[in-house]
Amino acid sequence: MTATEQNERILVSAPGKVILFGEHSVVYQKTAVAASLGLKSYLYLENRKDDLIKLVLPDVGIERNWKLSDIPLRFEYPDSDTRHPDDMPAELKARLVELSGPTTKDSQIQALMAFLYLLIIMESKAQEPLTHGLTVCVRSFLPVSAGLGSSASYSVAIATALLLLNNKIPVDFNSRPERETYLEKVNAYAFKAEEVIHGNPSGVDNAVATYGGAKTFMRGQGFATLEGFKSLRLLLTNTKVPRSTSALVAGVGEKRKKYPEVVEPMLDSMHGIAIRCRDAFKKLQDNELTTEALMDEIEDLVTLNHCLLDGLGVSHPSLEKVRSITAQSGLKTKLTGAGGGGCAVTFIRDDVPQEMIDQVMLNLQSEGFDCYQTSVGGTGADAVILSKDETDEWLLESNRDTLEQYFQN
Repeated sequence: MTATEQNERILVSAPGKVILFGEHSVVYQKTAVAASLGLKSYLYLENRKDDLIKLVLPDVGIERNWKLSDIPLRFEYPDSDTRHPDDMPAELKARLVELSGPTTKDSQIQALMAFLYLLIIMESKAQEPLTHGLTVCVRSFLPVSAGLGSSASYSVAIATALLLLNNKIPVDFNSRPERETYLEKVNAYAFKAEEVIHGNPSGVDNAVATYGGAKTFMRGQGFATLEGFKSLRLLLTNTKVPRSTSALVAGVGEKRKKYPEVVEPMLDSMHGIAIRCRDAFKKLQDNELTTEALMDEIEDLVTLNHCLLDGLGVSHPSLEKVRSITAQSGLKTKLTGAGGGGCAVTFIRDDVPQEMIDQVMLNLQSEGFDCYQTSVGGTGADAVILSKDETDEWLLESNRDTLEQYFQN
């Protein structure tokens, strides 16, 4: 019996991620700090009475309906857990491409392939075949291609939903003693979906979206939970200035080659900033630091990290504008992600009045920027049973606050 036979409809949520410290330097084996973001993707899962599998992804402009019999749910693929999706059998890949149908953007084919791939590798191992259709509708409040882990948030949401469908995890997995085991399953399948989408992902985005909180990360050495991390208030500003991550990374590489004796110490300093952040939260946990002293240090680190990134050439006039506007109210801001546009994060102390935040947001919006008042370091993947008259249409029409209330215990 699947989880959705007991619970006709389930709502799943998965957060995005934000890099707090260490972007760019992480490319050179330095430590970075990433945390879950209060902006999330929400997934509506419904058990249908017919044999249709309906997938609705409004953020990428996709709606598909397949018959159960059209999808090779019992495909023989026993080593799917150990093989990279790129190495899937040619027959399966051809079938997935065919099922995906016509697409006009990479994001569409990636989202379709990730969903179908996870569905098939899970169902191929299921003890009992799927006998009923389902509706899956995913809506994200995360800006796409802004370095905020929108694809990982989607990957974690579909992995959670399909594990629920297969009764591999219970709906209340977060409150069970076996929580870690359940989250490991979610993370493993979400990583598979990320491999479908990105080819060779680091794994940090899906880990943050699965587990929540904050992680320290070093390339080639994996990630560790940042002990004592407490949720922080944050203003996230999307400049909406497009940029090429690969070009920005290459630019830093060229500077490093040209000025090694200058750039190497800058990268080492960024590593030091990430380590100071990690140690500060540990001290907070051990009562060696007050919350106020912690925020003093975080604000110093924010300024130092941004100025180093600017020195590497990855800031942008739009990001400097965000810093200037927030600085007028005594708030500290840095770019997050690749830079060159994209997003900036502004840290907000607990004692900053809402009126000031509202005014800062108005000032930023008047420059044409998108602004989100949110938090970092909250819950990872989550799920709740829906018991009213919610539908996939309801998900599309609800605002962020309405959906988030479902997860407030």
